[in-house]
Amino acid sequence: MTMQLSLKLPERMHTRAKIYAELHGFATVQEFIRELIRERLFERELMGGLYTSIASEESLARSWLTQEEEKAWAHLQKEI
Repeated sequence: MTMQLSLKLPERMHTRAKIYAELHGFATVQEFIRELIRERLFERELMGGLYTSIASEESLARSWLTQEEEKAWAHLQKEI
């Protein structure tokens, strides 16, 4: 189940968040904000070396590599 949240930001903050999101590979400001919340909520567990299965599948599936890195490491991937 998901819940919808309405958030008002000053225009300048929204603009800066949008720019940051674009520069760091987030598709939307909403994705960026969700990631910030995840980091804050699970910070203690992750810093202590514990991994949580509570993180969303979407987040785990997101590619953290650039296209150049993907190409460089492609030879290590097994073909199925």
